[in-house]
Amino acid sequence: MQIGIDKETLTQELRRLGVQRGMDVLVHSSLSSIGWVEGGAETVINALLSAVSPAGTILMPALNGSPEDSPQNPPRMDVRTTPCPKWLGVIPETFRRYPGVRRSLHPTHSVLALGARADFYTEGHEHCLTPCGEGSPYVKLMDMGGYILLLGCNQQSNTSLHALEELGEVPYHLQDEWTDGIVIDAEGREIVVRNRLHLWRWERDFTVVDEPLREADAMREEMVGNAYCRLIHAGLLRQVVLPILKPEPLWLLSSRAREQFLRSSQR
Repeated sequence: MQIGIDKETLTQELRRLGVQRGMDVLVHSSLSSIGWVEGGAETVINALLSAVSPAGTILMPALNGSPEDSPQNPPRMDVRTTPCPKWLGVIPETFRRYPGVRRSLHPTHSVLALGARADFYTEGHEHCLTPCGEGSPYVKLMDMGGYILLLGCNQQSNTSLHALEELGEVPYHLQDEWTDGIVIDAEGREIVVRNRLHLWRWERDFTVVDEPLREADAMREEMVGNAYCRLIHAGLLRQVVLPILKPEPLWLLSSRAREQFLRSSQR
């Protein structure tokens, strides 16, 4: 009989990684990387909540954007029924259906939250001018000194780096035109969210941030189950990355994408 990882073990290993009571933690996750967990995704969620409770908050992305999003094909999201995409993994979708979870009102980059500051993080996202920029849950987490947990996944999954692309005003990231997306709130009301949406074109290499984060002591790395994990201080992530990104705005692109972008901009 296979013995799985239980909630208590997960909680202890999250604490060893550095997740503490009172923390606000944005979680990107891969259930399969952890190993066999008794109770599956729900057990992971319960362990995360146990690790930060009672005064902390767990957040997860519920990203619904696609390469087809545009003024001609505006995105639409219903906070009550729109699922998390399968590529995000099973944990966010299980969390979306967890009792009491709040969801921010954004058509492509909504965030789920449960805990002491869930309302704070999810409110007002519909008023932001870009998906992940000023006033979004991603930047609020940086302002509050919260943390980003990459639970069995690497920096390529770190949506907060898109937030830094927006704060740094990199030239490749956003569509030129504005799009009026639609969000349906918990009461069934349609809300128009006007944004410059992401341009799904240029390949990133977000793994370049690992070494600067290590040098700045802004990231802890440990195993949780079989998963290699990173716990990143969100405020320090901004302090480390923006000073690199502003003078070198193509830094987060892959070398191939950087060459392609430079060629296209010379035409």
